[in-house]
Amino acid sequence: MKFYYCPECKDLRPKSWYHRGKCLLCGRECTIVVIPMSIYGYLMYALSTVGATMLAFELMGTDLGLGESRLYIMFGALILALIFSFLELERTTWQAKEKIGKVL
Repeated sequence: MKFYYCPECKDLRPKSWYHRGKCLLCGRECTIVVIPMSIYGYLMYALSTVGATMLAFELMGTDLGLGESRLYIMFGALILALIFSFLELERTTWQAKEKIGKVL
């Protein structure tokens, strides 16, 4: 995961696609901090894929032969993906702060 760090105002934010390298608070150039993804990130993507696939099958009316458990699988996968997303964001934010502390 990538973060933008502004050395002027000490702001650390996750990098988003619309963030163009400028600090949102002061407008100065930011430094990119890269933190590798852990198992939480991979689980988040896998569970999101399972949940989205189950949702697509549900919207298309395709019967997978799972009965009512299909809804538990779909919503369970999506809720677990959100939990793993939160855990990954917290872990990478903590590591980015630790990395910045070592660099500065």
